[in-house]
Amino acid sequence: MKNLPVDIAYLYEVFREQAERLLEHLQTQPAGSPEQDDPQRLIGAMSDLCKILRKAEACQAGESTETACQPEELEALGNFGLQLLNDLSEQAAEAELADCARELENLCLPLGVWIARRGVEIQQLAPVVNALAWYANQTRSPEDMQVLYGLATEIVEAVSPHLSEIGTRDLHPWRLLLINRAIVATRTHRPSLMEPAFTAIVEQLPEDAPRFFAEGMQQMDRVGYPEPVRQVMRRFHALFSEKHTLH
Repeated sequence: MKNLPVDIAYLYEVFREQAERLLEHLQTQPAGSPEQDDPQRLIGAMSDLCKILRKAEACQAGESTETACQPEELEALGNFGLQLLNDLSEQAAEAELADCARELENLCLPLGVWIARRGVEIQQLAPVVNALAWYANQTRSPEDMQVLYGLATEIVEAVSPHLSEIGTRDLHPWRLLLINRAIVATRTHRPSLMEPAFTAIVEQLPEDAPRFFAEGMQQMDRVGYPEPVRQVMRRFHALFSEKHTLH
């Protein structure tokens, strides 16, 4: 996680490598195959978009004298990029290029954070949450988990309000984002990060909270977490359980 740059140059470099893999695969497909049209168009659109975002990045950093993009433009462009990466990832998956599909979707995390750092809203949340979950599953050290927690929090704070409204919770990206951030917070071994992440679960996902803290208590013994971590989990589990027992 320490080596996940949040900049368009990095994003474009990884994207270009995976796009080449996908195009090489397409060249082996029969001419006129439906699989050939959309990926090529999407790759061209993403390449053009990266150039635009790099210019916007340079303007904000004072590296260019061109007129800076307005916030609404940055929001639209950034979310368009998330949609393109998601669509390309699906195309790669259909082509049975699992690694390529994963690499493309994973780019949605740095792009999502890039959008958040521009002070605009994330509208295309699902692929960002999928990428975050993958990194959480691959990350091991508490130090790297702290970095991932920071990125997750930036995403949480940038999510468009209409995506965080209480509603259907089945596979809801906002729900998964808060739960994954709370899991990451636990794995940092830092109570100061667990507190706000757990509070968000209790306040915004009250229907999920009992199960989350019950499963968290089970993990305390299975994994062997330090006592300060156990204390926070134990306190939230007890307080939430007592609150609902009274009703």
